[in-house]
This record gives sequence, C-alpha cells and structure tokens, in this order.
Amino acid sequence: MNYNVIRIKLGGTLMDRITENFIKEFSKNFELNNLEISEQFEHFVNYCVILGESSGMDVQLEDMHTGMAAQGIDGIAVEVNGKVVKTVEEIEELIKINKVLNVRFIFTQAKTSSEFDNTLIGNFLNFTSIFFEGNNNEVFTTLEMKKFIELKDYIYENSMQMKEHNPELILYYVSTGTWDDQDKNLKVLIHSIKRKLEKTNLFSNIEFNPCGAKEIQNYYRNTKNDLTATFIFEKKVTMYSNDDGDIGYYGVIPFKEFLKIISEGNGKLKPVFEDNIRDFLGINNDVNTAIEDTIKSNNLNAFCMLNNGITIVADSAPSTGDKITINNYQIVNGCQTSHVLYMNREIKGIENLMIPIRIITTIDEEVKNSITKATNSQTAIKKEQLEALSTFQKQLEEYYKSFSKEDERLYYERRTGQFRNKDVPNAKIVSIPMQIKTVSAMFLDNPHGVSGQYGTIAREVGKRIFKETDKRIMYYVSALSLYRFENFVKTKLINKEYRRARYHVMMLFKYYIVGKQPKYNNSKKMEDYCEKIRVVLNDCEKCLNIYNAIIQFILSQDTKIDLSDRKVFERKETTTFLLTQKEKMKEFVNNCIYNN
Repeated sequence: MNYNVIRIKLGGTLMDRITENFIKEFSKNFELNNLEISEQFEHFVNYCVILGESSGMDVQLEDMHTGMAAQGIDGIAVEVNGKVVKTVEEIEELIKINKVLNVRFIFTQAKTSSEFDNTLIGNFLNFTSIFFEGNNNEVFTTLEMKKFIELKDYIYENSMQMKEHNPELILYYVSTGTWDDQDKNLKVLIHSIKRKLEKTNLFSNIEFNPCGAKEIQNYYRNTKNDLTATFIFEKKVTMYSNDDGDIGYYGVIPFKEFLKIISEGNGKLKPVFEDNIRDFLGINNDVNTAIEDTIKSNNLNAFCMLNNGITIVADSAPSTGDKITINNYQIVNGCQTSHVLYMNREIKGIENLMIPIRIITTIDEEVKNSITKATNSQTAIKKEQLEALSTFQKQLEEYYKSFSKEDERLYYERRTGQFRNKDVPNAKIVSIPMQIKTVSAMFLDNPHGVSGQYGTIAREVGKRIFKETDKRIMYYVSALSLYRFENFVKTKLINKEYRRARYHVMMLFKYYIVGKQPKYNNSKKMEDYCEKIRVVLNDCEKCLNIYNAIIQFILSQDTKIDLSDRKVFERKETTTFLLTQKEKMKEFVNNCIYNN
C-alpha cells in the first residue's frame, strides 16, 4: 500500500497522511491542538516558509501571523539587514548601525484545500498589492496588519538608506495539493499581477512561489535538519585530534568555497552567526571599513596576512581527500569579516581571495563555550558581552532541569539548535533573547523596553542581566510567567487581542502576588519572593484568574492609557503610570477574583 498517496478527510478538507502527521507533530510541539485545522496550517506554513527564508531569527508564531480576520494574507515577515524585525525601533537601530537598508518582505497564504484556485491566488496577489498602496487602513483592520503596515511605511519613508537596491518581495501560496506548472490561466493571472507590482517601482525583485504538499513537507523537514556545508579545504593542517573524535583543522580557503559555508544556493545568508557574541556592526566602523578597503584594493595577499580569520565550531567534520563536510556548525568568531566579504561578493577577483579558517569539532558544550570565549577575548569585546557564555549560563540550564514535573518543565537553550531533533516541545524552549526579555520585563520593571527596543535591553547583559550573583529562580519564574500567558492565549482563555500587554501583566502579577521586590537580586529574600510567585504560576486556574483580572484593570485605565494606540505598551509612560497604580490594582484584582 502506498501511504504517500492516501488521502483522508480532515476538518472538511482532503489532506495526505504525511502532511497531516507533520501538522499534528508541529501543533503538539507548539501547543496549538485546540485551534482549527485551518489556523494550525497557517501557523505551520508561516513557520516552515519564513524560517526557511530568513537567516536565523528570534520570532514567535504570533509575530508572523496577520490575524484571523486579515484579508487575503496569512503571514508576513519583514527582514531588515538580515534580521526579522517586529518594531520600528529595531529598524531605527539597524539603520544607525549599518547605515544602509536591505529589506525583504515575505508574504504567505495558506489553504488546506487541495486545489490551486484562481480566485484565491488572485486575492492573495491583489491584497498584497493593496498592502503596498497608500490608503489601506480601511482594508486591513487587524492589529497585526496595522503593525506590518507601520513597518512597511517606515521603511519606505527611509528609502534614502536603500543604497544598494529596493526591497525584495517574496510570495508563497501554499496548498495541500499539487502545483500544475502547465495551467496557462494561473500563469497568466500571476504574471499580470506581478507586472502590476513591478510597475510600482517599489521592488528590486518579486518572486512568486507556489507550493504543494511535497514542497511544504520538504520545508518542514528542513526546519529539523542540522546545518551542513560541504566545500574544498585543500590547504589545511590538522592541529590536534583525540580519542573522543574531536579534531581541529587550520588553513586557508578561497572565497568561492567560503561562500558555501555562509550562504545558501539562492544567495541568502545561513543562520550561522547565532552563537557569535556580536551582531554585524555595519560597514561604517573603523575595523570593518579597513576590511572592506583591503578587499577592494585587490591586494589578495594582504587580506590573508592582516585578517585573523574565521573560527567555526561544528559537531563533526568528516572529510574525503580535500572535500570536507561540517555538520551542525556555527561561526563563533569572524562575524564582521564574514559579513563584509558577503557584502563585497560581486567584486571582480574576490573568488580567489584566500581566507584564514579554523575548524574545531566537538560535541562537548563546555569546550565550545571555551573556544568562543578564547577567540573573542582577543578582540575589543567587553567583559559583560562574554558573560552570556559564562558558567552562569550552564548553571541556569541545570537549574531549569531541576523542575522535572511535566507542567513545570521548561528547557533553557543556551546554544542555538541545542534541542533540534530532540523530543522537546518548541513551545517550552527558552532562548537567551527570550530570557533577557522576560527577566527584564518582570524583575527590572521594563516591559515597555522589551516590547519595543530590545537592542537597548540586550546591552544590559552582564550589568543588570546574567550577573553571577543573581538568583537563578528569577530567570526561571519570569520565563514560566510568559509561558503561562502564551499558553492561555493559545487555548483562548485569554483574548489574543491582549497579548500585546503580556509583559506589563507579568510585571503587575509580581506586585500583586508578593508586593515590593527585595533590593538585591542575590538575597535569600529574593529567592523566597520568587518562590511565592512560582507557586501561584503552577496553580493554573488561580494564575489565569489573576492574569485576566490584571488585564481588566489595565483596560479600566482608559483615561490614562490609550488602548487604541498600537504602541501604547512600548511607551515608558505606560509603565510609569501602572507602577503608580499598584495598590489600586491589587484592590481591583481582589474584587474581581473574590466577588465573582
């Protein structure tokens, strides 16, 4: 029996068994089982497509979704200078750092129908066209779409920073059927609307990608695969090897081979810089300008002599002759060099430029961290930036493991892809960026900063965040608080509309449960303080009631908090006002809980 072609009835649509099982696995991992199959499929498509198109990102499913009432478009991601952005403030910061705007808009439409319907495809393309027109607020009414429109408008208002090219537009229409490339009517429709979009002169490139069941299945498989790269490493020496299978190579490779390590076949960067301590700092700083000047001088020998090179840490690196394959790897030093080389990849003769490279294979997490710290400590990186790879992180991971009950269990991911292909629910994984947000919102009373200017918050690492003396329970409790809130939203016990207030709710929840926070994060009082919060978080019914009551309190402050303002929870004034209302909040919440 050929299971690949079995079609079964599911939620009123026909779907093959493989796609159905993939969606079931995905929905279980992200705790979406309560949603309708059509909404599960939308999230599934957004995850597969946008994760595949973007070179690494810290973005939640809800951040890609356009809302259930959105017209014609199910998912959007806005990628600026290689990063998926969620706020105008993030774009501002990237412009400030990079002095350039390189933008990709990624749009999806997902249909569980097995047909590629002319009308539905036409709607998708037409609503995409409307999205980029001026007066579209009456067409797109969801808060999510208004957020995406704000990002789009800000990008085009800063078009003077588009020094290299106009934004790219990547469109995916996904069905559970099979795409017929011979359908002339569909091809004419797609071509005509693409021509309409091209005539706006807003884009440097427009791609339309029709995907059927086989294509989306492959996209999903790719999200679970380890990063691999195969290239020619002719000029290398073995630095060391041991009985555990660890090995180290050092040598030089030409740029044409290095490009296979950092970019996909379609030219986009791979997510290989996630464990690098510093993001790309842009071309307009002394170090990166010097690298670029050396490349443009065509003095190929000078680059190899002057540059410290690239350090790659991988799980394994099997080789046959001069060909080597690196598996599950990250560039832990050389982020700046890699980006400058990539930006200058069209320069004549660059394919022969030789790049110093070091490859170290190990599955020992402590060894990986030591390598990253050692290679970066030779550069101008502040001590607090290295803190993110210190013993603190290992201890925090172990602390998370101490909560073994299924409902309390969260998984701290201190290295990118740490839980890939392991039986760990994605919804319970806490990344370092997520941890920074939760502890900042809940225990640093900075929910507005987390909602908007995350880059500013991240600079607090080693100063106010991840301090060696901090009580680990602070971090776990703040992550658990967000997990509970997000789960209540997914299960529709909290209205999705109020998700934008989640960080403020977490902050007020702390004050409702135990009141004033102890002065020092390393005190026994702080541990007792957090323990009281943890107990209530694990009483899900009580936790839900308090969350909803706090939301109602925030809504009741409409004379001071303009809830029609989509950026209200990104403003410091909102946090400051709510902090002055803590006692009134407690009284309000008590009345809601005990009088109902």
